[in-house]
Amino acid sequence: MACEDLVAACFLDDAAPLTVPQLNRERALNYLACCYAQGLSWADAGLQIRACLQEKGVPPEGILRQLKLARPLLQPWLD
Repeated sequence: MACEDLVAACFLDDAAPLTVPQLNRERALNYLACCYAQGLSWADAGLQIRACLQEKGVPPEGILRQLKLARPLLQPWLD
């Protein structure tokens, strides 16, 4: 499975996709493990997250919020 396939599960809620719920930390760990195993950087992960959320119609402020929540969890492991 490609890491980008895990992004929506971490950052979107199927019941209300445009509300952009709090970061799903448990699922984010699966995404982190995938990115780490593939040698992706935080910049790569950030681009994947941004692209997925844009594709799903999340407004820019929702995207920035999710990136802000994801950064402390993912960046230390991916840089």
